[in-house]
Amino acid sequence: MKFTIYIRGRGFSFQLASSLNKIGKLDYLVTSYPKFIVKKYKIPNKRIKSVFIVEILIRTLKFFRKFLDKIKIKIDPHLIVNPIADYLFSTIYFNDSNINIIGFGNPCCKIIKKSKSRNIKTLYFLNTNSPIEKEKIKNEYVNLGLKYLYNKENNNITSKINQNIKDADYIGCLSLFQKNNYKNEGLLKGKKVIDCTMGVDTSVFYHQNLKKDKFIVIGVGNDFVIKGFKYLIEAFNNLNLTNSELWLVGNLNKNVISKVIKLKKNNLIFNNLNEFDLPKFYNQSSVFCLPTLTEGAPAVIPQAMSCGLPIIVTKNCQGPEVIDGNRNGFVVDEKSAESIEKKISYFYENPKIRYEMGLSAASFAKKNLSFDVVANKIASYFEKN
Repeated sequence: MKFTIYIRGRGFSFQLASSLNKIGKLDYLVTSYPKFIVKKYKIPNKRIKSVFIVEILIRTLKFFRKFLDKIKIKIDPHLIVNPIADYLFSTIYFNDSNINIIGFGNPCCKIIKKSKSRNIKTLYFLNTNSPIEKEKIKNEYVNLGLKYLYNKENNNITSKINQNIKDADYIGCLSLFQKNNYKNEGLLKGKKVIDCTMGVDTSVFYHQNLKKDKFIVIGVGNDFVIKGFKYLIEAFNNLNLTNSELWLVGNLNKNVISKVIKLKKNNLIFNNLNEFDLPKFYNQSSVFCLPTLTEGAPAVIPQAMSCGLPIIVTKNCQGPEVIDGNRNGFVVDEKSAESIEKKISYFYENPKIRYEMGLSAASFAKKNLSFDVVANKIASYFEKN
């Protein structure tokens, strides 16, 4: 049983490919990223097919987009590049494996059609949440006075992804929250679904047991609104804890945040970090908090757990599946600064329990959430079926 993964971009496909390769199940990873980046994820050069011209194209279009917006010329780089990637992947770079793993938020119409013509099964991985669920976020942008920043997914892309879900042989879901939302919208009717909670590379993200002189709450994400960071900032600042800091890590605009809520001196924002920088930030922190409004399954939750942090998270992701009976964290109400405040205060006042819950989180992640576990689960599923 061999797998080929097709991905424009990256997502979690590189880590999955690496783990599939460990067990001898990877044919190829076909990606828009250059090989020198992919090799950082311990994937052999001979298993990588790089179509980096696609990545150059989309980054160039994104660069010029801001200038075109000023003269009111609207373009969506994804609408241009997605069909090109799909065509190249399904023709020049197509491979005859047993299973083709696709999706990760990208339309893959031609790959699915080509796979069917070759009697190759397709596993389409969902990425974000269902269309109606994503649409709800618009109200939050409006309520925060940030409507001008709201970017709705292009209807053409949504339509193609929905068609891909219908046409693919199997659908990979990353959380029960995600799966139930797609089911409720009728998009998974009659589909064979593989439940695969988001994984983590435990060789990169692991507990280092560093001495912590400050109480640091960390949140990681690239969208201030969707991640619910407004409520985290409010909760943390209401407490006025001695010798404490709030760290927000991601591509976040401090000026935008300041329009919504007042930042204090101990509210620190770290921009432009790559994935391999994150372990040192997690390991310097005391608690991880992600009060997300809606997700598929953010990778940062298993990352933080693997680094030994107790977790505060809403139910709107994989949180309820990885919070092990309150032994490694807490699930809180969405849009509730009060709920977050209580849990942060509990961890601040109980350092021994905080440490023990962090160890429990690391143990749970290693046993249940590593990409090696995910890869074996996928391989086992197809071998049995």
